[in-house]
Parts: sequence; structure tokens; C-alpha cells
Amino acid sequence: MTIADRIQTLRKSKGMSQEELAEAAGVSRQAVSKWESEQSTPDLDKVVILSEIFDVTTDYLLKGIEPIETTDHKTMADVVDQKILTEKNGKRAKSILKWVLIILGALLAIDLISMLIYFLVNGFPT
Repeated sequence: MTIADRIQTLRKSKGMSQEELAEAAGVSRQAVSKWESEQSTPDLDKVVILSEIFDVTTDYLLKGIEPIETTDHKTMADVVDQKILTEKNGKRAKSILKWVLIILGALLAIDLISMLIYFLVNGFPT
């Protein structure tokens, strides 16, 4: 499909005549007719205006590239919230790890002290 085909298809899908499109784009009806019959192509500033009129991207008009649909519509607030949660979870994990290491260290110290007391009371094995 060419740019001429896309312009014509979009115009018809909006229910616009060439005259109405010409008025909206600020050109003559003959200019629209030439675009649609591939006798000429719109200038870049007119491509931008056409993209706004038809609510499509300039990539679609010029190259036929459809915009990629994303199902993940994150707002900036969502991204910031996720970052804050990730940082909080990281801090929480560090805190838990610190306490686990403290407890393990304490248990190891108790074990070593118990073993030392045992050997002092019962003597070292020979």
C-alpha cells in the first residue's frame, strides 16, 4: 500500500471528502487529488498535519508501519512506585540478612564457649 492509498483509505474511513480534507490540511482539493492519484506527495509539514487529522503516526502515513500495541500502560507514577517498592524490598532483605548473620554468629559463639567449657571441665582428649 502506498502513501496515496493510505491517505485515501484514511480519508474515506473518516467519512471526509477531498474538499473537507483539503480544508482541514490547508491545501487545495486538487492537491489532495494529486496525493491520492500518486501525481505528487505531501510535504513533510502536511504529513504531520495529516497524521493529526487521521490520528495516526507519521511512520504509518509515510511507510505503512503500524504502531506497536503495548498491553503494559505504565505511568511514570507506576514506575516510581515500583522503584520505591524494589528499594524497600532491598532494604528489608539487607536487614533480614544482617539479623540472620548476627544470630548465626551468636549461636557459633555459644557453641565455641560451650565446647571450651566442656574441655576445661573434662580435660582434652588424648
